[in-house]
Amino acid sequence: MVSEHLHKDLSSSSKSENAIKIFFDKCEATKRMNQTLLALNEKREILKMIKQVGSWPMLSKSWNESEFDLNYMMSNIAKFGVPSFGFFMVKDDPDPEFTVELATTVDTEKLAKDIVEILKENNILFDTKSIQEDVQSIAKLANDIAQLHSAPIKVKALEYGIGRIQESVPSIDFERITKNFFNPKRKDLIWEKLKTKFISPADMHYFSNKTRNIETVLRSTPRRTLANYLIYIFIRNLNLLRVAIGQQENICAELVTEVFPLAALRVYVRNHYDKENLVLASDMVEEIRENLIETFMQSTWLHGNTKMRAIRKAELMKKVIGYPPEFEVPGALDSFFESVTFSETDSYFTTVLKALKLQREQNFDYHSGFLSIAPIKKYLTSGAHYSPWENTLTLRIPLIDDPYFDSTYPKYARIASIGEAIGHEMGHGFDTTGRKRDENGQEHDWWTPEDSAEYDRKAQCLIDQYNNYDDPDFGRNLNGSTTIKEMAADLIGISVSLKTYNKVDFANEPSIFGFEDEKPDKLFFHITALNWCRARDTTPLATKLTAVHPTSSFRVNGVFSNMKSFAQAFNCPVGSPMNPKKKCELF
Repeated sequence: MVSEHLHKDLSSSSKSENAIKIFFDKCEATKRMNQTLLALNEKREILKMIKQVGSWPMLSKSWNESEFDLNYMMSNIAKFGVPSFGFFMVKDDPDPEFTVELATTVDTEKLAKDIVEILKENNILFDTKSIQEDVQSIAKLANDIAQLHSAPIKVKALEYGIGRIQESVPSIDFERITKNFFNPKRKDLIWEKLKTKFISPADMHYFSNKTRNIETVLRSTPRRTLANYLIYIFIRNLNLLRVAIGQQENICAELVTEVFPLAALRVYVRNHYDKENLVLASDMVEEIRENLIETFMQSTWLHGNTKMRAIRKAELMKKVIGYPPEFEVPGALDSFFESVTFSETDSYFTTVLKALKLQREQNFDYHSGFLSIAPIKKYLTSGAHYSPWENTLTLRIPLIDDPYFDSTYPKYARIASIGEAIGHEMGHGFDTTGRKRDENGQEHDWWTPEDSAEYDRKAQCLIDQYNNYDDPDFGRNLNGSTTIKEMAADLIGISVSLKTYNKVDFANEPSIFGFEDEKPDKLFFHITALNWCRARDTTPLATKLTAVHPTSSFRVNGVFSNMKSFAQAFNCPVGSPMNPKKKCELF
């Protein structure tokens, strides 16, 4: 659908839509170009970019080391959105982080060849012997950096903030460099918000070892070598950031959704989506929340304080239904596209680099609170997710759309279809690890010792059940210890979904064609089970034993066998596989 929209020649006042249209058209045109000529043009572009980064000693016999400025060159590299500097990296996903650059051995022969190719293609005279000497110096510096990783790790816990790293490495201006990854209009505000949130690496010895660290390496390395090394890292990363185009029919639309996920989401919602679904889905979340709270209130074993904290966490759980409400406003994303200009005259290579830099900017906008959801492709995929550190539930657009969910479906069918998925994600707030975070997402064990012990006992029932489950594809060979979080969420999800379903006024709801005579209690299980219909699982058992999700068979038969309502609806004899005497429950 995104591809269909982009193939149309539609004018738009939206910066985000114009940006993805230029990217898409550039990609489509590049698919038809001579690949050898493209590679040649890219080498010429790379040299132009190198000259914007700073003076490259290999280009000039009269290179003056007194004019070399380490932070100026690294800042210019950052302006291209390249996160790697050879000495350290600036990560933006999933968290803002200054992290150690894991240096690898330099292939001197390949490096020399790559440099010679760039110089040749740009008709630049060069001295082979001088290049070989410079390449050897680059390799030695890379080796010196690699040696720093051999020191024992003394600090294992992650630290927050840039202070200690900056104090240990005064030669590098981390603030000046990092600000170049931010939107220029708000870079100072973003830095103030993030400077205490950056995660410092666990192996702090790399930065702060008393005898030898990155600072001592920088001070003992000739400036010519530092300049050549930075250019080498820049070239290496430009090559890594290249996005190859295959010949698949929709490859360019797929790249648009990968690089511009939020803009693609708006295109889909504006042109193909029934927005009434957003209201209905939001209302359903509230109904399921009420039934989850009711479950806690009716629990016979939770003590008062634990019960109160569980209810508070459920009440304060935030929700994102499809996308934030502010995305409805025309031009809502434009302020997050204003920093980069996509030109019709840019090559595809340059356009990709600009796009990736913009995506990095938007990640930092998200981390600093200016953008309400992360610019990631996950929002375009079907499903829901729960963020334990934010206590936030998100329903993604393709889940609250046909065939799972639609405004034309009877209410009971919408609940039976995705109610378990919503309840499951909410349930992750109360699974074996999620329950140890509070309503703000902070790690805080708010359970009484007695309630915690009882919860673990009930969770063990699920573990034992999965261990003994006779799966049609894997037999009795599964390990419940690896899947307990998902099984706990499944059990909570099916329970609150059924509670919500049972409160529907069926007299005022239309029937489903072909199922007019189906009793509501059976129909719930039929529709819910459809989510897990699969072909036979051919995953190797060794792989399955490391999977966090239980098998699809267990997510239907295993979970349903714990429900008295299922046994009653289908008249399952006591002691039969779907009505065992011992059933597992949580709350």
